Amino acid sequence: MLLVTGEDPVLTEQVCDGLSQRSIAHSRVDAAHATAERGNLFQAALDARASGIVVIEPVAWRGATPQPSPSPSAALIAAALSATRAPGVTSLTLVTSRRDDDEGIRRVRRDGAPYIVLRPAPLFRVLPLGAERALRDRRVLIPPEVAESFKDAIPVEALLEAIASAVAGDTPQGKIIDIAASPDRSVLEVLARAGARPELTGGLRSRIGRWFGHPIAMVDGADLRIDGVPDEAVREAPRRAAAEAEALAAVGS
Repeated sequence: MLLVTGEDPVLTEQVCDGLSQRSIAHSRVDAAHATAERGNLFQAALDARASGIVVIEPVAWRGATPQPSPSPSAALIAAALSATRAPGVTSLTLVTSRRDDDEGIRRVRRDGAPYIVLRPAPLFRVLPLGAERALRDRRVLIPPEVAESFKDAIPVEALLEAIASAVAGDTPQGKIIDIAASPDRSVLEVLARAGARPELTGGLRSRIGRWFGHPIAMVDGADLRIDGVPDEAVREAPRRAAAEAEALAAVGS
């Protein structure tokens, strides 16, 4: 059982959803409660018989300034380190944008708790949520300027994979892992791995493709929005993902 807490409610919720999709047992503790009184997170870990603590600090999103706002607090790290002393807790996974010389990182290193720090590049989501799976076997048009806009960012899914690897014990403890942007985390690869058929297209081909009803990728603030995804397909995608996860679990058992 993992305890998950974080100062970015949206990202923390997505992390919890990702853990659920991977059938990883977890419980969420509100950051305000975790830091309200000394020992709250420790008690929560004790009550849940937790094996690990996951802390989500504010991190950068694509198109945002390098420093997230608000800045991460020292109180949540202190609470998390205290919680690692609960019986049965064997790991602390910290998602953060802190630099190596940050006092919070130094405190984690000094404490002696078994830790893994995950430091992601700026994040982006694919919208509408579930669009990747809804587009399986469909051609998706990617204007070059859209691909360029996301070249230095990573999808939230890449962070979820890193967290899953950390809590499964597949990542060595005592390490700071930078989750960098790379070609295999590009917009085209994100869609291709989900089963879509992404295609880089210029302006004229994009307009023609739109006339023929092909989904097209667009920049939407920090996120990648796929225009032209049927609503019913998006609603069906989470159910299909859950069914696939159950099937994989059955095969592995």
